[in-house]
Amino acid sequence: MKDKSYLRTLIDFNAWANEEMYQKVSELPSEEVKKERPTPLVSIFVSMHHLLNVDRIWLGHMQGKGHEYQTLRDVEIEDLDELWAARRAMDKTLGEYVDCLSEAELEEVVDYTLIGGKSGSLSRAMCITHLAIHGAYHRGWISDMFGQAGAAQPVIDVPVYERALREAGLPPMPV
Repeated sequence: MKDKSYLRTLIDFNAWANEEMYQKVSELPSEEVKKERPTPLVSIFVSMHHLLNVDRIWLGHMQGKGHEYQTLRDVEIEDLDELWAARRAMDKTLGEYVDCLSEAELEEVVDYTLIGGKSGSLSRAMCITHLAIHGAYHRGWISDMFGQAGAAQPVIDVPVYERALREAGLPPMPV
C-alpha cells in the first residue's frame, strides 16, 4: 500500500471517532466511566486508556523504539480530562507522522513484539492501518458498555464522518 492520502484519511477518521467517543464519555456519570464490567478491558476508562497505550506502542515500533507496558490494562493517567488531552496529542502526532513518511517508508517492514511476547513483522502502512482498525474495534466494545450503562451510544462510523466533513465544509475523503 502506497496511498498516503488513504492512510491519512484512516488516521483522521480515527482521531474524529476518538474525539466523538471522548465527548460522549464525558457526558456519562463518572461512576459509569470507571465501573467494572464483564469485558476483558474492565471498564470504559481502561478501554480508552488501552487505545492510547496501543497507539503509543505501535508508534514506538514504527520509530524503532521499545515500550514499558506490561499488560493490556496499564493505566498511567487517572483523570478523564488528562487522558483526553493525551489522546488528542497522540492523534495529532499520528497525523504528523503519516504526513512525514515517504512511499518507501510506508513499504518498509517493521518488526514488533506484542505485550504478551509474540512477535512479527508488518509494513509500516499496515501498522498504520492496524491502528485505525484496532481503534474501531475497541470503540465498539466501549459502545457496548454505553448500553450496559443505559446511555445512548456514540454514532461513529465512516458515513457519519463523511457527513461531518461535508457539514463542516471540510475537504471530502479521497475517492
